[in-house]
Amino acid sequence: MRNHLVPTLIAAKIFFALLTFYFFAVMLGWNMFSYPDYYHAYSNCLEVPSANILYPKLFCAASYITDRPMAFDSVFFISAAAFINMFILIGYFIVCEKYLNKYGKYVLIILFVTHPYMNIYFFRLYTDLFASLGIFLMFFYKMKNININIFFVISAVVLMNFRVALIPVFVVYGLWEMYSQYIYRNYKKLFYPILVILLSLLSYIPAMEFSSAFTKINSQEGLLEKIIYNIVFTFGFRESNAVSREFITAGHWTDIWSFMVSLILITIHAIGLFGIVKFSFLKKDLSILVIFIYLLVPIFAVAHMRYLLPLIPILLFGYSYLFFRTTKKEYLTNR
Repeated sequence: MRNHLVPTLIAAKIFFALLTFYFFAVMLGWNMFSYPDYYHAYSNCLEVPSANILYPKLFCAASYITDRPMAFDSVFFISAAAFINMFILIGYFIVCEKYLNKYGKYVLIILFVTHPYMNIYFFRLYTDLFASLGIFLMFFYKMKNININIFFVISAVVLMNFRVALIPVFVVYGLWEMYSQYIYRNYKKLFYPILVILLSLLSYIPAMEFSSAFTKINSQEGLLEKIIYNIVFTFGFRESNAVSREFITAGHWTDIWSFMVSLILITIHAIGLFGIVKFSFLKKDLSILVIFIYLLVPIFAVAHMRYLLPLIPILLFGYSYLFFRTTKKEYLTNR
C-alpha cells in the first residue's frame, strides 16, 4: 500500500502546489515571494542578525560559491524548498500511515495536497521551513521511540540557529527526555538530553534582544484579549489579519473568500488538535504534545497561521486519526 500511495502523494502535491501558485501569482497577480523580513534583516552579508543567524549565511555562501546573487526566490532555493517540503510530507505519511485505516490514508493525502496554506509556502524557503524540519525531527524521534543521539543534537543546533523559535521546544524536549531517562535509571543516556538543553540555551544568547522585543508586540492589549486573538489567528488567519487585528475586510471578493477558507481551516485544525491529543492519550505518551510548545511564545505576543505551519501536518494527521484510525488488528498488520 505504501509503495502505491507515496508516488500518488508526490504527484498530487506537486500538481496542487503548482495550481495554487498559478491561481495567486497569475490569475490574481500576487507576489508569491514577498518576504520583507529578508530584505530588512537577512540580505546584508556584512551584518549579523539578532536571530536566525544561519539563515542569511546560507544565501551569502551560495552567492559566494556561484559568484552571483542568490536569494530565497532564486530557482535553486525555490526547488530546494519544494524538495524539503516534499521530504517532510513523505516522512509524516510514512510515520503516521500505520495508525490509519485505508480511508484514513486517503484522507490524510487529500488534506496534505489540498491544504491551501501549505501549498502557498511549498516553494518558499523561509525560516519557517527550518522550523518544519525541527518539528518533524522531534515528532519522528518520538513516534519511533528513538533516544536523543549525536545526529539529533547536531541537527537541533543547526535548525535552532536557522529558526530561533525552535529553542523553547528543544529545551522542553530535552528536559522531558532527561526526566524519562532518570525515572528508568538510564543514567548513561542523560548526556545527550543535557547537551541539547545547554546548546539550546547557548543558541538563545544572541537572540535575547530580539526575543525581548518580540514579546512586547501588542503589549497595549490585555493579556487575556491578546491570547484569545492570537489563538484564533494562529489556527486560521494570515499575517495581515494578525497585524491589523481584523478577521475580515470587505475590500475585495478575495477577502470574503479568504475569511470563509479561514473558518474551514480553523475547524480542521481544532479538530486535528483534539485528534492528536486523543492519539497521545491512547498511545499513553503525552510527550508528543511537547512540540506544541512552539506556539507558546507567539500566542503571548503576536501570532498567525505561519507560526502554525510546522505543526499543520501533525494536526492533519490528528484530524484523520480521529475519524479513520486503525483497529487493533489493522495496526498489527501495518507494523
